Amino acid sequence: MADQSVSAGGATGIQAPGGPGYDVQPPAGYGHPGGAPLPSGKATASMVLGIVGLLLIPIIPPIIALCLGISARRMADRGEGGGRGQATAGMVMGIIGTAFAALGVVVATLMALSVI
Repeated sequence: MADQSVSAGGATGIQAPGGPGYDVQPPAGYGHPGGAPLPSGKATASMVLGIVGLLLIPIIPPIIALCLGISARRMADRGEGGGRGQATAGMVMGIIGTAFAALGVVVATLMALSVI
């Protein structure tokens, strides 16, 4: 006759994995409490506005991206939030977008004055 084991509850059979006797732990890296802080909203907004300023609207968004990027980097340096890389990217794109906008204004002004 087959050997059947009886558990404390009176049911017969073999215990499934994860039951008593098994030490089930979450996968490595899941729910790690000491991870890097999440990016702040300012850092994300800075990066998004920097991209929008370079690709779509070259006047106002780069200036806002530059200001938000500087603010978000200072917050990240003080440890008040993460996203220092996003803030830096937004700040750099803001600088480039502002330079392109300034160059465009100068060229448009010179063309209007018929100097070029």
